[in-house]
Amino acid sequence: MRASAAWLTTGLTREERSLAIDNTWLKGCPVNEIDRRWLESAIKLLLGFFGSDRRVLIPHHTDFPIQYDRSDQSANKTMRIVAGQMEVDPDSIQVQFFEDEKRKLDAGSFFGDEVFLEGGKYALGHYGGQTVEGQYEIWLNRSLLTQPESMVATLAHEIAHIKLLGEERMDKTDEHLTDLTTVVFGLGVFNANAAFQIIKTATSHGWRKKGYLTQMQWGYALALFAHVRHEQTPAWIDHLTRSIKKDFLQAQGFIRDNPEKIGV
Repeated sequence: MRASAAWLTTGLTREERSLAIDNTWLKGCPVNEIDRRWLESAIKLLLGFFGSDRRVLIPHHTDFPIQYDRSDQSANKTMRIVAGQMEVDPDSIQVQFFEDEKRKLDAGSFFGDEVFLEGGKYALGHYGGQTVEGQYEIWLNRSLLTQPESMVATLAHEIAHIKLLGEERMDKTDEHLTDLTTVVFGLGVFNANAAFQIIKTATSHGWRKKGYLTQMQWGYALALFAHVRHEQTPAWIDHLTRSIKKDFLQAQGFIRDNPEKIGV
């Protein structure tokens, strides 16, 4: 089954369409109407593809019993756990590495011999499609070997490309939908946390954004996931960063108080 992203305004009343077009924010909702309706439609689509009946993984040794010693082996072990969680045969995936400054990869996929990285030296991962031998090719920035949680998030995103593109559920890349796919496979904690990080040093204080969704969009998406699973106070929210958890709780309150508006 293939899908397109043209689901945002179909089936809306005139009033609902006006709210979306005017970029309205409903009281208590952490995202505007355009984002809310897109997130609900996208989650509904993904639930139709994959369901939601699976365990949520958290950044703990019980879920990732791996010694993170900056080795390629630790990355491959992590890939096998993430692939298993996302119902992809780990033996069908080939993990390769690139350095921070490298912008061009020598790929063995059907796309050709050379692939240029989106994001340049700041790219963390790349999905290269299938090689001529039939394996899915995933490239990781070697810097991730020192960042286990970001490594999990990057692997989850790239394997989500396999679920959507490699398994032919979509016919073109939709990076926002790819990010959301990690939620329904129980890996959203990692990708949400990686999306917005507070950076503190002895001389500075700031934040860093990764991925394609905003902090508020992640909070709403995770609240929708908990809603469809009938989870009132899931234990996994204690592993969200403070900012993401705040948006999750706000979204959860909005969903609880407005059940008639929720399209999932």
